[in-house]
Amino acid sequence: MKVICEKDKALEGVRIAQNAITSATLPILSHLLLSAKQKGVEVTATNLETTICSFFEATVEEEGSICLPGEKLYSILRELPPGKFSFETDNTKSFIRMDKISFTLVGISSEEFPEVPPEAKTIFSMPQSTFQEILVKTMFSAGQDEVRQNLNCVLLEALFEKEEKPSLRAVTTDGRRLSWITVPYPSISEPFKILIPLKAARELTKILSSEGDIEIGLEENRAFFKTSRFSFFSQLMEAKFPDYRGVIPKDYKVRFEVERDNFIAAIKRVSLLSEQQSRLVRFHLEEDLLDITAASAGVGTALEKLPVKTEGEIRKIEISFNAAFLLEALRVMEGDVIEIRLIDQESPGVFYPKTHRNYMHILMPVKLREE
Repeated sequence: MKVICEKDKALEGVRIAQNAITSATLPILSHLLLSAKQKGVEVTATNLETTICSFFEATVEEEGSICLPGEKLYSILRELPPGKFSFETDNTKSFIRMDKISFTLVGISSEEFPEVPPEAKTIFSMPQSTFQEILVKTMFSAGQDEVRQNLNCVLLEALFEKEEKPSLRAVTTDGRRLSWITVPYPSISEPFKILIPLKAARELTKILSSEGDIEIGLEENRAFFKTSRFSFFSQLMEAKFPDYRGVIPKDYKVRFEVERDNFIAAIKRVSLLSEQQSRLVRFHLEEDLLDITAASAGVGTALEKLPVKTEGEIRKIEISFNAAFLLEALRVMEGDVIEIRLIDQESPGVFYPKTHRNYMHILMPVKLREE
């Protein structure tokens, strides 16, 4: 194998693929498979659950393949100065040369690398930026629990409601909060419902771009995602996701609107004096004024008042939430105004960006009697 390539192109190809590298006990899983073919080099990494294949252009003087330690290769390429370098292999040794710089890196035979899954049939495509938005706005609410592993994922389903265009919905929950987003997407031709592991969703968001489309395909228990820069294969979870529709409140007793930036800033300030473990902040709503308070034994208290716009059967309520959970949701919401719907101090609160009703976050309160 012998190629001449640009440092920046090679570095980007390796950066994308190495997101699938794992520190597992199998040495081969910490390696990248590099294969020189025709007009460039294909770089592949896998942790057996997720496989990422990327490609960078190069002048291929001799085809071939080798497995090299991913972290070491990435570090070497990152520190090279801009420009072209040569990459050559001899059995399980590789040689990286650039002007007066040279590295020899020992690898493993490419024959030991796990088999790469075949590409699945594409069922629909969409802009990468839209798909990334879907993941970013939901995956922070996914579970990370060894016991309830059916929550450690992103539910992705195609919906075909009566008299409505097909849409794509993503839902996550850890049992205490739930994030839900629906994006109309007419090009979806068939219904499906899959559970993407949280780890795979995180890896995918790291390499998605703001430009171009992503193709999505399904085959048995595997999902396939492809762009012009990479192919991404992920095993799907075979578990039963909770009936999320059953936990979404269908009514409310009080609704109020608050300016998003002011709301976030107030919660951040007040929560500085919340208990470190619970991160609890209390809302006291009366008419068109919201008091946000926090207290920490032996440390102090905090209070901030915000004007709000209120309507509903009741105009007064007191309820407490975990500030960290709430801030995570508010940060991904768009628009200037947040709409909040409440029933009572023990029922979940529903948070919407007022001008983007395709997104919703549901958060269980901390019961006041437990404070």
